[in-house]
Amino acid sequence: MPGGIKVTPEQLHLLSGNVHKGSTEIAGSLTALSGQISPLVGGDWAGAASVQFSTLWERWQRSAKELNSALSGISQLLGSAGTSYADAERQIASSFRA
Repeated sequence: MPGGIKVTPEQLHLLSGNVHKGSTEIAGSLTALSGQISPLVGGDWAGAASVQFSTLWERWQRSAKELNSALSGISQLLGSAGTSYADAERQIASSFRA
């Protein structure tokens, strides 16, 4: 990689926290939206339009959960990378001690 690594463990941990926060906010929004839509889907609405909407709603919910799961995984990986970088830096620094 030309130019080397240009990120610090602190930056990775900060980004991990920000992505985690975003994931948590999305999860809350999904729960709230589901609470608003669920009565419509499982309620009195009947007919072809209801069936089509329900199918799309279920597909959207699966996709949204997958997106949020991916964000959660990204957050964990960023945190792990930050920890690994910090550990490597400590090991390198200790190798120069007399």
